[in-house]
Amino acid sequence: MKVYQHPYSSNSYLYILVMMISFFLFSSSLSAAAQTLSKTITAVEFQNQLKTSPKAVILDVRTPEEFKSGHLNQAKNLDIYDPSFQDQISKMDKKQPVYVYCKGGGRSANAVKKMQELGFNTVYELKGGIMAWEQGGLPLQDAEKPKIDLFTSNDFDKMLKANKNVLVDFYAEWCIPCKEMEPSLAKLKNQFKGKIAIERINVDEAKSLTKSIKILGLPVVALYRDGIEIKRVTGFQSEQDLLNLLQQFK
Repeated sequence: MKVYQHPYSSNSYLYILVMMISFFLFSSSLSAAAQTLSKTITAVEFQNQLKTSPKAVILDVRTPEEFKSGHLNQAKNLDIYDPSFQDQISKMDKKQPVYVYCKGGGRSANAVKKMQELGFNTVYELKGGIMAWEQGGLPLQDAEKPKIDLFTSNDFDKMLKANKNVLVDFYAEWCIPCKEMEPSLAKLKNQFKGKIAIERINVDEAKSLTKSIKILGLPVVALYRDGIEIKRVTGFQSEQDLLNLLQQFK
């Protein structure tokens, strides 16, 4: 005998309930992000707004080692790579404006996304990070005395003069996209050996050079022909992206 089952059985009710809860959580997440005022501003704008926002929270999301090398006055250091980062920022006062920065802008952008998800009211990000801040000649607190660069402007000039066509990857050890590009660059270096020089420069070992040629943000890939820069791109580049860039030398 076939048993009639009401179209709205207990299983159906359970399914509908789960869908409603999921929709509510998803909508709440979108609502929190939508309510966050986030803006990327220049170093000068960043400094000027801090002067008029005495209650603002300044958040440095670099590593503790980077923080010790120099930071903005009254900045709080929360390393975005620390597993407890999300938990730590969730305990912050979300009604207070937050000014966030890192070395070049990549990590601070990720921090802003996390704050949007958590429903912070106002978040300002320093465009170009502390590299742009230093480029503008703005002050740092507890800045270490400049170390002798391992790679100087003279070294850079010699490298360019020794090769007609050069692709230079400006990177840092703490930069995750930089590390992700390393295998592709190593492969292409061997592939184009004798035709195009592919070199990598650690910005933390060549601060005077990177400041003089205005390296803002990482990674940066620049192309040089006969010692003259002909192309520059910022951000992660796949192997195909790098191959496309190398076509500039044809």
